[in-house]
Amino acid sequence: MKVKSSRGIVVKLICCMALVVIASAVAFSQTPKSGALLTITSNDATPVILKIYDSQIHTGTVRTPAGNGSCSALAGSDDIPTDAYVLQGGSPTGCDANDPFETASTQIGSATLSGGGYSFSVTAAYCNTAPSGTEISCTTVGPGNGCNSAGTICANPDTGFLTIKNTGATAFVGTISLTGTSPLCGAASDTASGLGAGASVTLALGSPGLIDSSNCGGFNQPQTLTLTANQESKASFGKDDYVIKPLNSAAGAKLDVLPVPVPAGPTGSETNPAASSLYFSPGATFSNLKCIPYADFSALNNPVCVELQLTPNDAGNYLYTATNDFNIDKHSLAGGIGGPSFLGHHLNNCPDSGFDINIFFTYTAPDVTNGDPLKGGGSGTGSCWVTAFDPNAGAISTGTIFSSFVGFQLPVSDSDENLYKPGSSIPLIWQMFSSPGVPVTTLSLCPGMTVPSSNVCPTSGVSTPWVWVGTARAACIVDNSPNADLLTDPTVAAGASSLQNSGNGTYQYNLKTQKPALSTCFNAVLIFDTGLTVFPANFKAKN
Repeated sequence: MKVKSSRGIVVKLICCMALVVIASAVAFSQTPKSGALLTITSNDATPVILKIYDSQIHTGTVRTPAGNGSCSALAGSDDIPTDAYVLQGGSPTGCDANDPFETASTQIGSATLSGGGYSFSVTAAYCNTAPSGTEISCTTVGPGNGCNSAGTICANPDTGFLTIKNTGATAFVGTISLTGTSPLCGAASDTASGLGAGASVTLALGSPGLIDSSNCGGFNQPQTLTLTANQESKASFGKDDYVIKPLNSAAGAKLDVLPVPVPAGPTGSETNPAASSLYFSPGATFSNLKCIPYADFSALNNPVCVELQLTPNDAGNYLYTATNDFNIDKHSLAGGIGGPSFLGHHLNNCPDSGFDINIFFTYTAPDVTNGDPLKGGGSGTGSCWVTAFDPNAGAISTGTIFSSFVGFQLPVSDSDENLYKPGSSIPLIWQMFSSPGVPVTTLSLCPGMTVPSSNVCPTSGVSTPWVWVGTARAACIVDNSPNADLLTDPTVAAGASSLQNSGNGTYQYNLKTQKPALSTCFNAVLIFDTGLTVFPANFKAKN
């Protein structure tokens, strides 16, 4: 499924949001890990970058690690079914499960990566040629001898190896790297350069003298994005990605994106569903919703959702749109989904169960081969996010685009720069929908916020649903002038009626501009009680 946005508007399944934390269906004392990250980066003028996590490389046999090795003492919290995580012993949390495949030298996991004219196969295997507890010398290279193909990584008999083969007809020029950071072994990596057509290279997750990689407590590898105002930054994993486009981020702002796989449990389609539940915690704000399993992370009868942990290097005080682009697990949800949502929880780590905002903006129902883009927009600080659906809502038909927000409408343009005379009023017209064909007819105005920081209106007597209207000083489209600041300014309505309800979900707010103008350009910003934030149109003062 994909979540995308353009100029504050999300397409397909879109949400407007602040950075929010999404809760998982099950609480764990041991947090599931992303697994190590394989990254393939070409030296082309426009680099081709392919990435896949250990949690997306599948063996085809779903098993639970609890009751084996160091997982025994943590039965329940570590009893998470998976057919992935080969490089950390087949355990989502990283406990050492003494897995049967650690004594096998045959291939135990596989995946494929392709894009930009390149294609690769990825296979996983363990080495077992040395006595238990004996470190193997790197005098002979190859996974069967305990080393990577470059002869730089030594490992114990039950360390996992990845073999990457260039299956395309073109020689690959660039870098292939395997990276991960664990609580017990620290940072580990291995790198190779270039790969001819038909050639292979084998990488091990470790460093000279590293102990068994399945005894490191599990690996995580966030992807650090450098943010630039009005430009998209992408974190990709397999066929999935997360794209963020900030409106007014500060120079040098960075954002860590970490996918956290969590078991989904039965969705109703599996023949032998797992015992956990797709629903969020009873009593939670969105307890009627289920998380959406990703195809790349799931196996037959073992659906897996993905929560995205977002961590900024600063206060994260900027508006943005976000797109979560991923493929739905068709084994679980062959008929598609209804009631799409983009849930979050501020200042919380994944996995989480306290999601309290929904920044959904738009969703496009795909066919059986394409991804599902879900989009949203928001502002805020480090958070956890997850895509969800309503199992009681009818599935959105293939090719249908559903947007909760439609606007701004004429005379305002969402694609061109809008010129205005300082001191004049600007009619902002939009429509709101709760589901396809069902308009929101009772929207009210929240007039009391200055710099909005939550989805709670401080003005007493304002009922939900409500909207706050403001402006954000922003770059001009034409001259790309720098942002004035990172804050939003409250607005003053022109005329006696501040929010006009025209029926059928159509609303109008006449924004009174200031004279002289506070800045050359600004974006009109709407923040809703759900947490959705949109800023679709750019305005420039006339000279």
